Amino acid sequence: MATNTQREGSRGPAVVQLQNMLNSKGFPVGAADGAFGPKTKGAVIAFQRAMGLAADGVVGPKTWAALGAAGATLGATHTSPQPGQGTAAAFVAKALAQNGDQYRLGAEANPNDPNPKVFDCSELVEWAARQVGVTFPDGTMNQLPYIKRNNKTISVAQAIKTLGALLFRPGHVAISLGDGRTIEAKGKKYGVGIFSAHNRKWTTGGLIPGMTY
Repeated sequence: MATNTQREGSRGPAVVQLQNMLNSKGFPVGAADGAFGPKTKGAVIAFQRAMGLAADGVVGPKTWAALGAAGATLGATHTSPQPGQGTAAAFVAKALAQNGDQYRLGAEANPNDPNPKVFDCSELVEWAARQVGVTFPDGTMNQLPYIKRNNKTISVAQAIKTLGALLFRPGHVAISLGDGRTIEAKGKKYGVGIFSAHNRKWTTGGLIPGMTY
């Protein structure tokens, strides 16, 4: 197994190996093209969090070792979840894989499409949840009441610190990365990306019913 350090901007066979391993374990990067770009970095960070490693997006000896140790069980958990058995780490990985996609208000992503190109804020949440076997409604006007009915609201401060929690403000929802950042379809100007969660006037935090946190 490769052990040389890989980071954003790296290229070559070791990156192909890394991308294939991440894809096989349910942290998708798309095609293994040998270029360590934003999607690969996002998948590395999600994997590192899932394994309890420092989530810096740099693939050093500890991350390589974890990739080798996280065998078929981890891969099966993330790639073939049963309904209601999705994990927050896998949910976040699916959302992070869409980093750089376009935003369009009212966009509808086919749940059977593994790599849509256009989302709005609530559709990204619904689609990513469906990818890990958790059914969740579309539209913030439906998502927040659904969370409330299932007694899954949490404080904004707690949501910012919880991987895969949702952050709501009127007409918008984002997915927390648990480290003060979000992955979200922020708007037409921004598309799907990673943003600071702080000072965003969130009103409510929530956990997705059926998701394992």
